[in-house]
Amino acid sequence: MPLTPESYARVFEGIPEGAQILEELVARFGRNPYVKGGLEAQRQTDFNAGQMSVVTHILTRINAANGAPTDDDQE
Repeated sequence: MPLTPESYARVFEGIPEGAQILEELVARFGRNPYVKGGLEAQRQTDFNAGQMSVVTHILTRINAANGAPTDDDQE
């Protein structure tokens, strides 16, 4: 069974525990990834951005299920 935007919405909005998990993921990994400083800070920023991209993907799929336009729709 392929995963659709509706699959993400069902798991993260339709199940109480899914909504709580999403809330925790956003709180933990959804903040600004930027870390001020030199090379080590840049590495940490890159790492943080990678974590944030997972949360962004989940939210984008949920939004698509709820009718929000996606990047594919804007081409």
